[in-house]
Amino acid sequence: MLGKYRLFLQIVALIACATASAQVPLDSAATIGPARQPPGGLLDTVPPEGAPDSVEVDLGRLRISNDALDDEVEYGAQDSMWFDAINKQVHLYGNASVKYTSLTIKAGYILLDYDKSEISAAPLADTTGQLTGYPDFNDGAQSFTAHQLRYNFKTRKGIIYEARTRQEDLYVLGERAKFIGAAESSDTTQRSRNTIYNKDAIITTCDHPNPHFGVRTKRLKVIPDKLVVTGFSVVEVGGVPTPLVLPFGFFPITKTRKAGVIIPRDFEFASVEGFGLRDFGWYQPISEHIDLSVMFTAYVSGSWGVAATSRYNKRYAYNGNFLMSFNNRVREDNFANKLSAKSFRIAWQHNQDGKAHPTRRFGGTVNVETNRDQNRNFNDFQSVYRNTLNSNLTYSKTFPGKPYNFAASFNHSQNTQTRIMDITLPNVNFTMQRIFPFKRKVPLGKEQWYEKISLTYSSKFQNSLRTPDTLLFTRRTLEGARLGVQHSASTDFTFKVLKYFNVAPRLDYEENWYPYATERQLLPEIRYVYDTIQDGSEVIVVVDSTRTQFGVDTTLRDWGFYRFGRYTAGISMNTALFFTPQFKRGWLRGFRHTMKPTLSAGFGPDFSRRPYSNYYRTVETDLRPQFNDTLVYNIFDDAIFGRPPSNTSRRDIILNYSLLNVLEFKHYSAKRDSVLKKRIFDGLAFNGSYNITADSLNWSEITTGGLFRFFKGIVNLTWNARFDPYVADENGRRVNTFVFDKRKKLWRTTGFGVQLNTTFSVRQLRDALSGKDNEPTTSPPSGPQGGRPTVKDDLLGWFNDFRINYSIGVDRRLIPMGFAEERDTFVIGRHNLSFSGSIPLSSKWSIMIGNISYDFQSKQLVYPDLGFARDLHCWQLNLSWQPVRGTYLFTINAKPGTFDFLKIPYRKNNFDVGF
Repeated sequence: MLGKYRLFLQIVALIACATASAQVPLDSAATIGPARQPPGGLLDTVPPEGAPDSVEVDLGRLRISNDALDDEVEYGAQDSMWFDAINKQVHLYGNASVKYTSLTIKAGYILLDYDKSEISAAPLADTTGQLTGYPDFNDGAQSFTAHQLRYNFKTRKGIIYEARTRQEDLYVLGERAKFIGAAESSDTTQRSRNTIYNKDAIITTCDHPNPHFGVRTKRLKVIPDKLVVTGFSVVEVGGVPTPLVLPFGFFPITKTRKAGVIIPRDFEFASVEGFGLRDFGWYQPISEHIDLSVMFTAYVSGSWGVAATSRYNKRYAYNGNFLMSFNNRVREDNFANKLSAKSFRIAWQHNQDGKAHPTRRFGGTVNVETNRDQNRNFNDFQSVYRNTLNSNLTYSKTFPGKPYNFAASFNHSQNTQTRIMDITLPNVNFTMQRIFPFKRKVPLGKEQWYEKISLTYSSKFQNSLRTPDTLLFTRRTLEGARLGVQHSASTDFTFKVLKYFNVAPRLDYEENWYPYATERQLLPEIRYVYDTIQDGSEVIVVVDSTRTQFGVDTTLRDWGFYRFGRYTAGISMNTALFFTPQFKRGWLRGFRHTMKPTLSAGFGPDFSRRPYSNYYRTVETDLRPQFNDTLVYNIFDDAIFGRPPSNTSRRDIILNYSLLNVLEFKHYSAKRDSVLKKRIFDGLAFNGSYNITADSLNWSEITTGGLFRFFKGIVNLTWNARFDPYVADENGRRVNTFVFDKRKKLWRTTGFGVQLNTTFSVRQLRDALSGKDNEPTTSPPSGPQGGRPTVKDDLLGWFNDFRINYSIGVDRRLIPMGFAEERDTFVIGRHNLSFSGSIPLSSKWSIMIGNISYDFQSKQLVYPDLGFARDLHCWQLNLSWQPVRGTYLFTINAKPGTFDFLKIPYRKNNFDVGF
């Protein structure tokens, strides 16, 4: 192959002797190297008469120079190419390019010196005298631009003038640089890297041709995909050196994760806590799927905090993150006493990929904190006014081909205002779906009635506790946990009566197991009095007031195995009624009203007889001997599941009724030239009951409610109402007298409430009004000049992501005025309006609204969280202000990246203002 290359050079030399030089037409390309022909082919000459048509050349006799290249060189130019055969050079003009192995060089002008195996590249002046086509160097993953460069194919070394290269998010600009290419090695375990040595260089994250800031250094070394090393450096802003100096610097630019120190991203000074550092620590990759960051915060006042964050991700399996933090905020009171406020937080989010396993799933969120951790350490609206925290972590298992399901979960709910936590761990459920045990596997003939008998079963185990967050890990909390096991089984079958009525008798059984029972005791109250002896000192005399009526009602736990079981039998009947008028003309083409009435009755055991009487015990309510007052209580009062009823003197048979309504209509759409169907309301139900065995007040209140959705679910209207067929006395208690007998009405309204809630963005509202589907976009539209939008661009486009929240609740209350006399009063339970989002004033300025809420009842704003942002190209300016707390934060910092530790913060936090 190299012999052909040598033969080509000999032919070019012969041509040069005859013509001295050759000019190649436009848009030409050529190749130097093995298995390539010279441009234009051989000389177009006619051989002399009698000469052979071809000449055989024995290439094996040609000697290959040791300086020959080991691969072909491809080159081309858009303007022209000029071959200088005497100096063994090729001149390429206009969008010139040279390719050799993995190396590609593009420039306005390229000089290819194949005698020295060297390339020189420079820009080319256009017709106006402007330089264009600055050299662009690309060697594998390494690329840069320059004003001028020289490169040797053989030594793989080059000189670059005014080079500009990018390594990850870093831009390195050097006045003069030396490039050393990666050396080839047969040892695959040793991989050499390209290396760049820069002189008078600046390293920055600014992509402007003249960087707005950077680290200026005399010497700089770049190892692509690994490290940038600098000597003594000075931070430069706007070309002006600052007092910030670095004796040396190491900037990792590897695409893979490496362990190392996390530089503090925030230096601050607080008037109460003094000077402090935030978010400094250590980063440690644990494996290719998981990493760990440990970051610290410390102030000279003694306040400190630590947070460990771990991220993990395994493709097609799972992903998630975990956070555990502890904060100790220290401050001094007016007497210079140290006050410490400790808080703790755990946050975990785990997601399982749907393709990970066909029958097992595990995932959820955990969000637990103590001592209002987020409220103490952050000032934004969400952290300050977030009243509840919830956690739900679930493992589930299905059994293919079998009607079984298993689930185990951790559930948590926490009120950050009262600091009360409700935790259920574990919450284990095993269920068997509905089966038909008597159904024939191979159906033959008509289905028999007993084949419709179904059976369901479920069991669950729960351990639940309720405690303030500060007592979470105490012994008292653990001893107060409520736990138990419940088994439930049910069987029924359905048949039709009179063709349209579905009748379903059923039998239910419930079994509850508890490791304890409630025991109540009236313990004597112990009083302490003081007496004085002769020497003047005081002693404590204990007086036992056993014979007084006073005592302490104490609830204890009698540990052991206790069970409670009960059965119920019942029957239900339901049907469906349809009312469907149709219209052939007009906008309204018809509507359908569906009513589904249901009647059900149940029967339970008499708990006043054995063995159910063992579920009740008595306790004294007065310790005086002349009285013998006792109270009957239920030993399962503290049970987590079912318990016997408090009333043991009556066996109730209750008839329940309900009426479910669904209303739909069809209308003609001229725009779509079709008939569309829409639903007005779904699930509007009326519910009540009648107690057959009661001697009075047999009818219960009638309850109803519903949900209406408007504008594709953007606006939700929820309402509920209660109606009572009986009148009430002056104290508001029901009396066994019908309203109809007093007022000639069927019932009186005892409660009515309406709640209107809406949360939407401007984009969602516009799409709903125009009939479009909601399609999220990543950024608001901008004007043609990047500034304010024009009318054509649509001014509302700037506010697409601006969110509006509005809610109002109205309740109707009855105030008793006397027997059977009441006064209606409508009370607004809540009424507030809030805004959040950003308002771009231009392409660079924007107003940030974390929250603006107005409470119409209190007639005041609720914790405004405001600010603005200014885009400074490679820097950004931010201001956030919370006037209720008097906190603010003003920062000018480099945009997120390698240099985002360059920050000028000025703040007042919640500790400075006394929160």
